[in-house]
Amino acid sequence: MHKDIQLTNYRTELPGKILKTAMHEFLHRGVKSVKMDDIANHLGISKRTLYEIYSNKEELLLECVRLQEEDNDRHMFEYSNMPNHSVIDIFIEFYKHQIEGVSNVSPAFFQDINKYQSVVDFYERKRAVRNRDAKSFFMRGVREGFFRNDVDFDIVLRICQKSMEYAMRTEMYKEYDMKHLLHNILFLFLRGVCTAEGIVKLDAFIAENMPATTPNC
Repeated sequence: MHKDIQLTNYRTELPGKILKTAMHEFLHRGVKSVKMDDIANHLGISKRTLYEIYSNKEELLLECVRLQEEDNDRHMFEYSNMPNHSVIDIFIEFYKHQIEGVSNVSPAFFQDINKYQSVVDFYERKRAVRNRDAKSFFMRGVREGFFRNDVDFDIVLRICQKSMEYAMRTEMYKEYDMKHLLHNILFLFLRGVCTAEGIVKLDAFIAENMPATTPNC
């Protein structure tokens, strides 16, 4: 009976362990170079067991990025709803969370994910939802007095998004690390929509946390 319970617990926990191991390998080695055999060997399971849970690498990758994005959304939702957090505080937390997520990611990962259409489609759907949420975020910032009320945030969002797409499409992450890219894209646009009060708060964070903005390449 005890062994049956252990086996049940093992089977219940195994998908999560597979996702954690697979995502670690994908991020650090790139998707293409990681074989299903590698993941099975890391976990000490048979390839047959792995394929019983995830039928192919694209399905596994999709579940990995879906779980990662759900965790990111949950973290930001909880932080945003804590008392006394302004929109500037929320943006800074978003920035730090993004930096933490990409700090040790191989450039090969960014190259490889575009080859998996289901993953590309997932990110497109996620981007559409986040753009909608971003507009609400900017309106909140206007009410709080940190964002200007004479800015068309739809235009700003679209230009910022295209800037990031350009950086990824032209593989600028090979020349500059992702922290440097994110800093120069995100802070450029955010600072441009801030009021004087917002700029003071934002610049204080930059001065304390990022005194040097030279590329790490």
